[in-house]
Amino acid sequence: MAEKKSFKKKKKDSRRGNNEGSIYQRADGKWVASVTLGYDNEGKRIRKVFYGATRTDVAIKMTAVLNEKLQGGHASVQNDNLQVLMAEWMRTFKKAEVSARTYEADLIRARIHIYPQIGDKKLRDITANTIQALLNNMTYNGYALATVRKVKFLLNQFFTYAKKSKFVNDNPVADCIVKSNAEHKEQKTEKYKAIPIEAREKFIKAIGKSELLKPICMTCLFAGLRIGETLALKWKDIDFKNKIINVDNAITEIPTIDKHNKVVERKTVISDTKTAASVREVPIPDILLPILKEWREIRKKRQKETGISFLAPEDIVFSTNEGTLRTYYGTRAMFNRLMKENGLEQYHFHFHTLRHTYGTMLFEMQENPKIIQMLMGHRNVTTTIQTYNSVDRTFFKQATDKLEKQFKKN
Repeated sequence: MAEKKSFKKKKKDSRRGNNEGSIYQRADGKWVASVTLGYDNEGKRIRKVFYGATRTDVAIKMTAVLNEKLQGGHASVQNDNLQVLMAEWMRTFKKAEVSARTYEADLIRARIHIYPQIGDKKLRDITANTIQALLNNMTYNGYALATVRKVKFLLNQFFTYAKKSKFVNDNPVADCIVKSNAEHKEQKTEKYKAIPIEAREKFIKAIGKSELLKPICMTCLFAGLRIGETLALKWKDIDFKNKIINVDNAITEIPTIDKHNKVVERKTVISDTKTAASVREVPIPDILLPILKEWREIRKKRQKETGISFLAPEDIVFSTNEGTLRTYYGTRAMFNRLMKENGLEQYHFHFHTLRHTYGTMLFEMQENPKIIQMLMGHRNVTTTIQTYNSVDRTFFKQATDKLEKQFKKN
């Protein structure tokens, strides 16, 4: 009888005050903690239950949630699956620390790669194995390593926050790995990203049929500018006398995102370049100079006809016929249409192909990689070498011929 009384007293001591939660031990020996978080729209009590091998285990978990509740807590604790909590974290914290475009990209990564796989899981059920399996599946399904790493980075940021907020005890992403380029066999073979030599003449002939796309594409192709940098050029940036283009801006699209993480509108604006290293001076080659001068005359004629300013130093070089900033998507649509009309759609050319061609041609001409880096506006020479090391296969034969010739001399 004494033992029974002792058991009752122990059970009584394990309970907490009203609405503070309770801790008890089941018949199988496992400890359970239960805490009331509030009530739903129908008046039903919302409870959170924790399980552990010892009383201390569940007490720590319960106390963490109670502290959150007392301090205002997380608005969606009662819906503690990853998607709900991560979406709220992104709205509250992530959105405040990154640009609108980066935030939109993170929303897309979460929606495509994270939520469909583990979004419905409770945080307590997500382990390192869960995260590693997600990353492995992305790799095996052929996603670029950069994409896999960005997903891992986003998950790591969220779980770092979750741990700090005491939603979880440990960050399950901390021990996960993403295969390096050297290990990723599917991506070992470098694709030739430039316009193939046999298609270059046909491409130049095709863009020559477009009054607008000819100077835009030739600027990307023979000055190595990104399309955003090209569309942001002002006449003050082009020094015809010294044959130099000053690159210090680029267009970007700023999305407006509502409280539900939905993009409601987009606005094209001129902003800073991609990186500080992207600010640069680029020489205008002789093949490009007359094309830019020709475009200036076209704009001069348009200015006389409409009375709209097209040639002032602050005017956009490749503006619309109303003098406004041209959007990337509108320009790309014209480009794609021109490629299709001229039988070039099978090459899947895009504006960045032109920039790749510029860098690749410099490598094919055996230019110093450091010079190429500066012309391309890369942060470091490693990026330049890794990005533009896929030269046309015909140049392999030229290299081996030179080597053979050198040995014959000896």
